[in-house]
Formats: sequence, C-alpha cells, structure tokens
Amino acid sequence: MWYLINQLWVWLLLALILGLIVGWMTCSRDETRWWTGWVPLGTIAFLAGLVVAVLRLLPDRLGYMLDSALLMFGSYIIGCCISCLIKQWLTGKPAVEPVAVASASAAAAAKAAADKAAAERAAAAKAAADKAAAERARLEAEQPVLTDVPEGITGRRPLGLKGPRGGKADDLKRIRGIGKQNEGRLHALGVWHFDQIASWVREEIDWVGSYLAFPGRIDREEWVAQAKVLAQGLETEFSKRVARGEVETSRDDGDKGQDNIADLSKIDNANPQTKKS
Repeated sequence: MWYLINQLWVWLLLALILGLIVGWMTCSRDETRWWTGWVPLGTIAFLAGLVVAVLRLLPDRLGYMLDSALLMFGSYIIGCCISCLIKQWLTGKPAVEPVAVASASAAAAAKAAADKAAAERAAAAKAAADKAAAERARLEAEQPVLTDVPEGITGRRPLGLKGPRGGKADDLKRIRGIGKQNEGRLHALGVWHFDQIASWVREEIDWVGSYLAFPGRIDREEWVAQAKVLAQGLETEFSKRVARGEVETSRDDGDKGQDNIADLSKIDNANPQTKKS
C-alpha cells in the first residue's frame, strides 16, 4: 500500500483537490441531504472494493488497478468531506458525524435485509407445513375405516390406503416375519406397499405391534429395515429365498396377496396370546 502511495502521490493529491472542490460546490446547508445522498453510497462502494482487494479476488493487474482506484477514490471522498465540513462550520451549521450516519444507514440496510430473509423463511416454512397438512389430509381420507379400535393402544396409527396404488400391491411376504396371516392383517390396516412400512416411525411401530397383538416383533424381525431395501427395488437375503420358493409361509399365488385381507375384529388386542372367537 505504501508503495502505491509513493508511486501515485501526485494523482492522490489531485483526487484530494478535486474532492475539496466538488465537496464545497455540492455541499448543502441541510446536513441531512448531504449525508443521506452520495456519502453512504460512496462509503458502501468503497467498502465493497476494499473487501475485494483484501481478499485478493482479482488477478495481479486488475488487483493493482483496483488498489490504485481505491486510494484515489478514498482521497477524493476525504477531500469532499473536509470541504463540506468546513463550509458547514463557516455557515454556522453543525456538521453531522459522518461515521455515525454511515453506520446508522448500514445498520438500517442490514436490518431490512434480515427482516426480508426472515419473512421469506417464514413463508417457506408455512408453505411446507401447508403442503404436509394437505398431503396428510389426503392420505387420511384414503384410510380404511377401523370400527373397533380398542382403548389403550400405544403410539400412533400409521396412514393407510383403501387399496393398493394402481391396483397392484407389493408382496409383503418378502419381508422376514410377514407370512400370509400378517400380510392379511396389514392389508386390513391399509398397508400395501414396502415404502409404507419403510416410513414407519417409533410411534407407528408401537401402534401396529400393539394393535396386532405382537409388540416388539417388528423391531426383532427388522421389518422397517427390510422394507427400506425392498422399496428401492433391491433384494434382501430373505427375499431372495422367497423368490427361489424356499420359504413355505411366503409362497405367493401370483397376485401378491391382494385378496388376502384379514378380519381384524377377531384379534384380541388386550392379550397378545389369544384371539377373539
């Protein structure tokens, strides 16, 4: 920087003199007009250029030109400020502290930007919440009706469908632990696809296990983990065995059990070891 000042002192002096002249000619007796006019804009432009120079965002030659321009611009601004302050002092008008005014202007701009960003985030969050609520309402409208849900079922019932999407269900028997009996129960709850099971959270796992009278089994047999793999079109070791016809309880008649829908009223939810007659 000192090297540039030494090399450009003549040009810096001329910029200072030019600033003195322009500042004297353009300075208004009303300090609010002057400090809310070109000074804040000049300060912002100077600071922006200073950031670029400090971070060395421009290559050598352009960087040298930017440094030189900043020095001359700074000299020009200093000249404008000095001459305007002198003119206001001579005319009896107290000069407004430039740093305080510039800081207030920058703070106001920063607050406006922060308020705008906060408003945009709030709008985006509301839109996402509205979309999720609408989707949940749509799915809830498609749930099969359960008329005999007993009290004391822990957790939260997962969303179900009245029928498989596109009229084609996934073969849930490819999940270890889901035979024809459990497949029929899940169909009765509106669970027809791997991705439905894959999306279950803790409360929903607890509800299904409690309602179907086998608490803890879903975790032990890792239904959710298997469903996540199968939902991606991949295979598990168990699903490969099912495909080879090695699992008797998982053999399918070709329709993937779509007609297999259990009567849930016969399940004794109060006692996992018994069934209603």
